[in-house]
Amino acid sequence: MTEAHVLVFGGNGRIARYMTSLMLARSWKVTSVIRSLHQKKSLLELGKSQPGTIDTLEMDLKDIKTPNDASRILESVKPTCVVFAAGSFGDVYAIDRDAAQHIIKASTEAPYITKFLMISFPAARRAAAPWWGKRDIQNWQQETNSYPDIAEAKIQADEYLVAMNKEREARGGPPFQAISLRPSWLLTGPATGRVKLGKTPSLGQVKIADVAAVGVSLLARNDTNGWYDLVEGSDSVDKAVDMCVEDGVNCFEGEDIERIIKSYS
Repeated sequence: MTEAHVLVFGGNGRIARYMTSLMLARSWKVTSVIRSLHQKKSLLELGKSQPGTIDTLEMDLKDIKTPNDASRILESVKPTCVVFAAGSFGDVYAIDRDAAQHIIKASTEAPYITKFLMISFPAARRAAAPWWGKRDIQNWQQETNSYPDIAEAKIQADEYLVAMNKEREARGGPPFQAISLRPSWLLTGPATGRVKLGKTPSLGQVKIADVAAVGVSLLARNDTNGWYDLVEGSDSVDKAVDMCVEDGVNCFEGEDIERIIKSYS
């Protein structure tokens, strides 16, 4: 992907920072949305000795109250891609659902934006995945019961991205890739470069650096779309993405598209 300009919401988060470094290494331009000015210096340092360029935009995502608020941000930056990597335990519905949905709406209505990558998680679904076994279903139920607000906020954001993508298609808008990357429990430490992407168990773990590498690999292509679950595994990042694309993998399988479109129309 040439001449990419990526607008990253939640830019100071761990996944976002790793992604930013990898995107800069590909000569992409990154605009990182941060909550406070003191985060700016360390983010700009990610651009040192990198072929890409980085700048920052300071704002609180809770101030995005409408799609128009989000549109003003997009118009000021004019990105080609948007990454939503923000999250909040304290204001989960305000950030993970409401702000995300406003940004999704504005992004799907902006013809210059061709890709949207949401960072979600595998438990964010209404129905048990068809490829899960009994233990997977039990783990999924336990996880959603343990974090009900996070699960609900994330699934509403994921569903909204699906619905707004369908609306853009129906309008005959320019091609748009609506991608939800859904890593399981995150681990710190160096990247392994080895993952399992696509139809994974409901519960697992994966290095943050590997999540970032998969996210950038998905964005770098023009043939990725849909939901991708992610845990640690044995495939290289690019091979894992290749296999998902070749096999037409979409972890949205098992969800009710008609209900989703009706719910958000």
